[in-house]
Amino acid sequence: MKRTTNTPTIPLLLIGMTAILSILLLLYIHVISKSTSQKYVPWVDASIEIKLETALAHLWFEEILSGDSVRSIDSVYHHITMAKWYATAILDGGKNDQGTYYPLKNTELRAKVNKLLYSLQKFHNTTTVRYQFPDKNSKSDQQFDALFIQIMEDADLLEIELKQHIASENHSQNALLFMLFIAICTMCFISAYSVWRFTDNRTRYLKQLSSAHNQISEQYTQLKTLAHTDQLTGIPNRKMLETFANQALSKVNRGDKWLSVTFIDLDFFKPINDQFGHNVGDKVLVNFTKAIKAQLREGDILSRLAGDEFILLIEADSETQLHESLNRIISRVQQQLLQPILTTPVDIHVRYSAGSAVAPTNSTDFETLVHYADIAMYDSKKNGRGQHHYYSETNSYQEELALEITKPEAGAASL
Repeated sequence: MKRTTNTPTIPLLLIGMTAILSILLLLYIHVISKSTSQKYVPWVDASIEIKLETALAHLWFEEILSGDSVRSIDSVYHHITMAKWYATAILDGGKNDQGTYYPLKNTELRAKVNKLLYSLQKFHNTTTVRYQFPDKNSKSDQQFDALFIQIMEDADLLEIELKQHIASENHSQNALLFMLFIAICTMCFISAYSVWRFTDNRTRYLKQLSSAHNQISEQYTQLKTLAHTDQLTGIPNRKMLETFANQALSKVNRGDKWLSVTFIDLDFFKPINDQFGHNVGDKVLVNFTKAIKAQLREGDILSRLAGDEFILLIEADSETQLHESLNRIISRVQQQLLQPILTTPVDIHVRYSAGSAVAPTNSTDFETLVHYADIAMYDSKKNGRGQHHYYSETNSYQEELALEITKPEAGAASL
């Protein structure tokens, strides 16, 4: 009976195909990098155009001073303006009939272009002065010629350094591509050896890999949940809140929904921590969260920002319905808090101050809505605490709040 050998033909074939695809990918990246470098060649063209436009401006201006009536000072200004445009295009990017200019990122080269642009502006000003006072022996005449020579020299130097910069970029890209090629070849060789070495045990190896994959997936799911959930109360944290808020605001922008953002802050929470300790304070926060969640409808979102600060999102089909739903929830929570929030070690009662901002009435930006709701909450605190206010531009306490925050006792005042 003929003995069959278990050779890794198929895995090696796959490794070979991977190597071929990797090489093709490297070639593609190389072509793309070349194409990318060509995008920056217009920098050099722009430096040449600066010299050309400056030279034309100088030539036409000399002819004007010599009595040539064909040329006008406007044509001189036009050439100087074009020279400045090309310098600006190198710095900030631009587009004209000749192509697209991408912004130059190199700090040293940008400094030289800025210096050249400053010289061009000075050249423009000197041209104006010399045109108004056409004295051949004047100081402006000497300054004009000196500036022209300086601009031409700086433009020549800039052209050379731009070419060197582009060449250096190309060299760096080629070196990177070569290292990638070596790395891929090495990885392919190691992979081929590993596949050949473990072919006989591939079933067990795949089972182990599958088990590891499942563990990683479970850990990823747990980490994802932890990353979007407040660890103490189990409700969404600020990161998840932003996701929910952006989804709701997209409906608001389409005109389908109204949204309220309510900022909730426990009154006098710090004394509870100071007197009974943080363990009791944590239990108060957990029970307070449960008290609010018990009154929420399906789809309402309660999130904890930090400490004793919470954000409540309520959606409705109309502004009237929104106010009715929110006011009903606020009223029921306040009624529920008439009972102790905690009975151990003593009966502990809490109340809270709340402020709401409404989209789209106040804003459709989430951060702005939170800010407005925060201001409205401080209005509630300023008017006796334990209240709920809606944000109003005419009745807000923005200036008082700013002053309060800057005071040393602001932390105690915000209990």
